[in-house]
Amino acid sequence: MKQFYMLIQLRSNMKDLGIVICNFNKVDYLKGCLETLYKSNFENLTYDVIVVDNASTDGSPDFIKENYPQIILLENETNIGGSGGFDRGIRYATQKEYNYVALLDNDILLEKNTILNLYQYIKTNSKVGVVGSKICTMDNKDILQELGGFIDFEDRFSFYNPLKYHKDDNSLPETVVCDYVPACCMITTKEVLKKVGSFNTNHFIYWDDMDWCTRVRKTGYEIHAINSSRVFHKMGLSNHTNTFSTYYLERNRIMFFLKYIEDDKFDNFSCSICDWFLRMSFFSNLKGNYATPKSFLCAIDDLLIGNLGKQDDSIFIKEPEINIFDKYNLRNRDNIAIYMQKDIISNRRVYLYLKDFYKNITLYCDKKNYDLIKSNFDEEIVLQKEFLQNKFKTIFYVQEHILDFKEDKLFDDKYVFIDQFINVANLNEIKNLNSQYEMYQEIFKNIYQPVLDKKFRIIRDRLLKDL
Repeated sequence: MKQFYMLIQLRSNMKDLGIVICNFNKVDYLKGCLETLYKSNFENLTYDVIVVDNASTDGSPDFIKENYPQIILLENETNIGGSGGFDRGIRYATQKEYNYVALLDNDILLEKNTILNLYQYIKTNSKVGVVGSKICTMDNKDILQELGGFIDFEDRFSFYNPLKYHKDDNSLPETVVCDYVPACCMITTKEVLKKVGSFNTNHFIYWDDMDWCTRVRKTGYEIHAINSSRVFHKMGLSNHTNTFSTYYLERNRIMFFLKYIEDDKFDNFSCSICDWFLRMSFFSNLKGNYATPKSFLCAIDDLLIGNLGKQDDSIFIKEPEINIFDKYNLRNRDNIAIYMQKDIISNRRVYLYLKDFYKNITLYCDKKNYDLIKSNFDEEIVLQKEFLQNKFKTIFYVQEHILDFKEDKLFDDKYVFIDQFINVANLNEIKNLNSQYEMYQEIFKNIYQPVLDKKFRIIRDRLLKDL
């Protein structure tokens, strides 16, 4: 009888939801995250907040202890990355048997019903194993970062977000059935965690949530993202002075696909990665950025010999790139124009890059892309037929990739060609660019690609044996 009452008491103390936050040296963002989290509407939902701190040196643990003593703080002795941090939090939550577990990034702001709407959705949809929030950028709160992510197993062998940089408006779907949702803000169930397990700590950072969601899907569950749950996320991949992002993104991308692609996709995968590296190394060389391709090659070698997790020795300081504004004498131009095309991601990246340097920017496009661009930019969009070209000394011509250039229009010296990777060329350069690239491509494919292909096969064989 005593054991029976102890069991009743134990169950009465169990909470519905465990909320796991991984933190490393972002105390200022963590403050905003926790403030908005504790202002959230949970109705009758009982919950614990679990912060896993990766040996922060910015006072994060002390801030939590002083201001949120109710938080369960798990302190790691070293920085084990987002993968390791979430892994520890998930294992703790699984041990405590919360019915539902939420994963949050530390650099987000939540709305009042962000968590509640996720919880209610997954509770009433048994086929859904994970549900994630709509993610908008913190600096431009009406611009989407993500609403459901997808993984291309056929062509580019990467992730893609069709709605990235689109405006957050009434045209968005209420639900997106997708391949993954990021650990930025997601909820799963106790049953899913028991079947699938925790995050793979080999990643250290990046691709860990995609790997985990892929395992969830392979057990038969669906992954959903919902419009009714929103967070604001501080995007932080751009303008890094070292190759941290390149190394972990590319190492873990290759590891992911070599684990999960079908045998008949291997040749396509190998060619795709080699084509990507071919372009990246070619344009890095033009920019004087040699650290990025070197770090990519280190990523391949680390996979080959099984150096996974955190690998500081493969991260390099980037060389200062050639300044395009000095190279093309583009400083102190009062008015510039940007010609935009269909690809919203390219348009948005170029615009955000250039607006830091120019106060007065005119955006224009042709008629067929006008409605699309107008719906995704608050700025005035000028139709090409109404554009007064003679008013401008410089016109930036946006392309998805600068190698896509076709001399099918009348261009003059005022045009500067630019793509989403901030590859830049003037009219004289771009005419010669393709011939230079084709020469480099022949050397690469005859000498380097067969070696990379062999390494990919060795890595894949070992990864499949470990599954």
